[in-house]
Amino acid sequence: MRAKLKVLAVATAVAATTLSIQGMPQANAATETFAHAAFAGGTKITAVGTTITSDLTAESGVLGTQPAADTNKVASLRVGGLVQTGAVTTDASAVKSVIGFKTIAHARTANVSLLNGAIKVSAVDTTSTTESNGTDTPTASSSTELVGLTIAGKKYPINVARNTGVNIPGVARVVINASNTGVSGKSAVAQGAALYVTLLKASNGVAAGAEIILNPTYTLVTPASATEGGYQLGGGGLGAYAFAHVGDEIEAETGKLGGKLLPPMGTDGQTQSNTTGKVNVPGVLTADAIESTVTGTSIPALSEATVTSKLANLRLFPSLSGGLVSATAIGSTSHVRLDGGTPVTEGTLQFINLKIAGKVIPVDVAKNTTINVAGLGKVVINEHKELRVPGFSHAYQVTALHITLDTARAGLPIGAEIEIGKSQAIVYG
Repeated sequence: MRAKLKVLAVATAVAATTLSIQGMPQANAATETFAHAAFAGGTKITAVGTTITSDLTAESGVLGTQPAADTNKVASLRVGGLVQTGAVTTDASAVKSVIGFKTIAHARTANVSLLNGAIKVSAVDTTSTTESNGTDTPTASSSTELVGLTIAGKKYPINVARNTGVNIPGVARVVINASNTGVSGKSAVAQGAALYVTLLKASNGVAAGAEIILNPTYTLVTPASATEGGYQLGGGGLGAYAFAHVGDEIEAETGKLGGKLLPPMGTDGQTQSNTTGKVNVPGVLTADAIESTVTGTSIPALSEATVTSKLANLRLFPSLSGGLVSATAIGSTSHVRLDGGTPVTEGTLQFINLKIAGKVIPVDVAKNTTINVAGLGKVVINEHKELRVPGFSHAYQVTALHITLDTARAGLPIGAEIEIGKSQAIVYG
């Protein structure tokens, strides 16, 4: 039997509209260990009665029992007739605070237009913060600044009181500077949003009840409960990511699109997903939908991680004869299983109607097939990597397409890389 640190399931519930931390574990001071979570996004949308959904866009997220940081950015967002924005930047971090953590989730979005201009914001900045160090009283806060906010033609100041409600009669209910925080024992949780919009009637083909959350942020610090169980899990799925190396650093050009992280102690065997609606990175790629899923089990007899990522109607560099790369559907699955027998590490590629520079790719394409395409660069199809570290971790990674440009395109320099349909499953054991 192996002792494990259980990160609370609430740490993944970033879409919840109300928070409760009653009943969170309060660990014994002599053996106290803390867990954390922090997530931030540009938007989150649920359109009731339709297929329009968009989980955290431009998501940054950290989750676990060790210090961590993540950042993301996208040039613009558009989801149906509901949302249009300019640049979105997000970051999430957890730093040590004595024996606990301080967590920060931050989102900044520019040039926002919601409901075809009924709500407009020039720039909006939201931050949620929690801190618990094991000694002092924990703290939790969330706040937003909005520059140039107008709702139905009425102007609002930069600093609006928390949870201010506004109605657009017969159209939508709006909460400005949404904030919900709580402290209990040595646990602290905070959830914020710049705007929380609920449609009161059908609009743009979307039924009443649709919800639009701008700049959703979530942070948590809590004692981790010690229980008997399996190994810690990791990895996640990613729909698309384009980046360029600048010196020793990586500068993201598209942001990480459609990502989903696997919680360290799994999902109790249940599948969690991040579904993003239409994606359009001008000149670089379009897709009708991206979905990444994670499923994890961590119990004494079994530690298992399964991760998927898939895209619908993908086009890369779409202005060039319908796209240098196109697919009706494309994605990958990675799987790792430890159950006391021989470890299982495996992965697969899935696609329908994949074409590269007009050439049809066969469905049985071999692992790590590499082709060079004039005017594009090196393309690795069905890229597989086993990332095993004996005595520490078993991991498997599949990337449906991995492209390295030999020609500058759509603002991406020579040498920039594009990853499509990437999945990674890890068991730390």
